[in-house]
Amino acid sequence: MDREELLELMKEGPIRITMNSGDTVEITSTEMAVVSSMSVIALVKCDDGKLRSHLYPLVAISKAEVFSPA
Repeated sequence: MDREELLELMKEGPIRITMNSGDTVEITSTEMAVVSSMSVIALVKCDDGKLRSHLYPLVAISKAEVFSPA
């Protein structure tokens, strides 16, 4: 996965990223993530309800897809 591919997907709508480890993260809007040439920094809602930033290396992303939020 490279930066341009990920940015194009984000323009289409919310995306779900699957990491090589099997972990998934949902990015519901473009305001919730910053994509650099090497990683994605996303705001993720944790179990306690707070938003925290997480770093996801682009080389560790196995799949990214547009999804419809429930």
